[in-house]
Amino acid sequence: MDLTGTSWGVFEVWGPFSEGGMSRVWLARHRELGAPVVLKTLLDVGDPDEAFHQLRGEARLMARIPSPGVVRPVDVGVVSAAQGRVPYLAQEYVDGLDLAELERRRRAALGHGLPLWYVCRAVTEIAGALHSAHQTGVLHRDIKPSNLFGSPQTGIRLGDFGIAQARRGGGRTIGGTLRFVAPEVLRGAPPTRQCDIYSLGATAYDLHYGTPPFKLPAEILGDAPLTFPAARSPHEAYFQHVLSRMLERSPEQRFASANAPLRQLAALSRDIGPQLPPAVYLGQGAFQIGPIRIDCILADIAEVTAEGIVNSATDEMLMRDGVAGALRRKGGQAIEDEALRGGHRALGECVATSGGALSCRYVLHAVSAWKEASCIGRASQRALLLAEELGLRSLAFPALGTGRARVSPETSAYAMGAALQEHLSLGGSHLREIRFVLYDRETLELFIEQLNGLFLGDAEQQEEIRRTGPRAPDPLDDTLYLEPRS
Repeated sequence: MDLTGTSWGVFEVWGPFSEGGMSRVWLARHRELGAPVVLKTLLDVGDPDEAFHQLRGEARLMARIPSPGVVRPVDVGVVSAAQGRVPYLAQEYVDGLDLAELERRRRAALGHGLPLWYVCRAVTEIAGALHSAHQTGVLHRDIKPSNLFGSPQTGIRLGDFGIAQARRGGGRTIGGTLRFVAPEVLRGAPPTRQCDIYSLGATAYDLHYGTPPFKLPAEILGDAPLTFPAARSPHEAYFQHVLSRMLERSPEQRFASANAPLRQLAALSRDIGPQLPPAVYLGQGAFQIGPIRIDCILADIAEVTAEGIVNSATDEMLMRDGVAGALRRKGGQAIEDEALRGGHRALGECVATSGGALSCRYVLHAVSAWKEASCIGRASQRALLLAEELGLRSLAFPALGTGRARVSPETSAYAMGAALQEHLSLGGSHLREIRFVLYDRETLELFIEQLNGLFLGDAEQQEEIRRTGPRAPDPLDDTLYLEPRS
């Protein structure tokens, strides 16, 4: 079933976004608001009325949870398509990556996954969402890294309530993902709050150590003790202590409420904090963060020199106008030909080609927006991760999405700046120079304003910096920044 290009009332479908075992997810645009939304349909519709009832039940469970940490439902209904009646669930789009992808790609590119402070923050936010769900009688039943969606702008959300159920009236159907499911669920016991707490503990273990605590049913159900890598700090030892309680094989020995790990790990997260060094002001539109220099400049991006240049790409990967056209004219037709070989690309995706005659090694094609619907945060995260995977030391960005897609420069600057801030705060970057190359003075000033607010603090702090003038960054031992603090 292909719904690409169809319209469902106020929703205009761009195309497929992802697919799971039971459902397919489409990215769409709300025609009146110009905002992206996610549409979920079932792979095996069968009886449309029964499928609608299932999706409506999922939407109602999500809607009853009073927490900002839960992905919000937008609409539920049935649309008439060429394939017949298609039930759907519309949900808010979270402009960022799921934590499974974020952890996996960081570990592959940089040799380590997510730092302890970030894992504690993620578990704290999701534990808060879980506590609200449990208080309103909802059990999630499928907590795992790929169901946690992190936006640098809005925080981490819990999504995919496809097998969630009300606490009352639930059956004994086994559900969840094997590596993260509680032992009693495998034995056929009815789900409880403690099952979700176990799954959250297994998720936290996986996010920090790159593997779940147990992988096979025999290991989950067996008597072998839970083991951890050697703790590298008192903070990590305390983290392991909290996880040990969450991962007790007996549900009676686990925390009685998700509020308990929330309180304990929130305190730990505050104590550790991000390891991002303070920004040093170097002059208008320029500052240094540890060993990394960030500049906003007014220039033609096709003329800059950097190891990687980011292209504001369309999903067709044609390079005919705007930034893409400038890069093709300067770098040669071979760049577009290489980009086209992969066919259409999903919104938020980023792929690399050679740099042709440009003064760069690679062009990173970031598909960031469509008809004012912005996926700039996700595309920026993937561009930064791809740069790390390629071992790049310098990277040049345009104002993503502000051309044909008509995203406002303010929206672009905030999404890109927040993605960069989070990327650097996670530590370990190979990058040493990042440039935002802007096409007019108004956009340049907007980017400087947004980045100053993110990295240099509030207006009073910025005014003090302007009065005292630029100063050279303090000498920094790169190893302090390159090795993520536990």
